[in-house]
Amino acid sequence: MGDFEQVDMNVRWSYDQRPAEAQQFDRKLAIMCYLSVFGWLLAYRMPKQHRSELVNFHLRQMTLLHLVTLFCLGLQIVLLPVWGWSSLAVSGVGIGAIMLMRMLGVMSAMNSLQDPLPLIGRLAQRLLRNM
Repeated sequence: MGDFEQVDMNVRWSYDQRPAEAQQFDRKLAIMCYLSVFGWLLAYRMPKQHRSELVNFHLRQMTLLHLVTLFCLGLQIVLLPVWGWSSLAVSGVGIGAIMLMRMLGVMSAMNSLQDPLPLIGRLAQRLLRNM
């Protein structure tokens, strides 16, 4: 570690020394929440003291959006024997709305905004407050 100290290069991430880089990192982490389950897991597994309010906001919204997605897929499986292939149209509308909300969330995270998603944004902030 002596070589790093001589050139004044810190090995650990420091939020108070490089705030511009920390804000950029938080923005990227908030965007990754929406792009894949692995990005969401990465943000979720990050220690709470290192997550900013922006990351927590988008993590809560995406958590509820994942639960809604699972509900829509489960509903399609249940309705398939009852309605037949027409249940795909009903589920397609739900999945389309979910994809639209994900795009709105990515745009909000790219601009470092904390705009709630339509229909579920405020509910996610109330239900998942301790996340």
